[in-house]
Amino acid sequence: MRVEITEPSTKPESADAVPGTAPFFIRNPTVILEGRVAAFHCKLSGYPLPKVAWFKDGRRIRQGSHYHMEITEDGKASLHIAATVPEDEGIYTVFASNIKGNAICSGKLFIEPVGTPIGHGEGALKIQSA
Repeated sequence: MRVEITEPSTKPESADAVPGTAPFFIRNPTVILEGRVAAFHCKLSGYPLPKVAWFKDGRRIRQGSHYHMEITEDGKASLHIAATVPEDEGIYTVFASNIKGNAICSGKLFIEPVGTPIGHGEGALKIQSA
């Protein structure tokens, strides 16, 4: 499924107003296997190019070893989540803003477990097939 959220362009009301448009996103919902890398991508449009912030379940995400964020000059913003774990499941939101407005897009990340561990001695791990 592909969802497009758009904010309409606005015309300056005075000669002093800065021309531009509010940002918009195109996104895909994500289902990922536990342990895999997950990624959210959005396409930004607007002048000036919007600044973005990413959130999980309402809390701001910070760049680090588990989360990597980037934005390209052509307006593609991405959030990569390394080696997903069940705790990564949740609602991810990207907030974009420029001087002309704001836009928000959210999607849920679902983590599919890879299997159930069954022990045959210390440290043994087997994957059950469905």
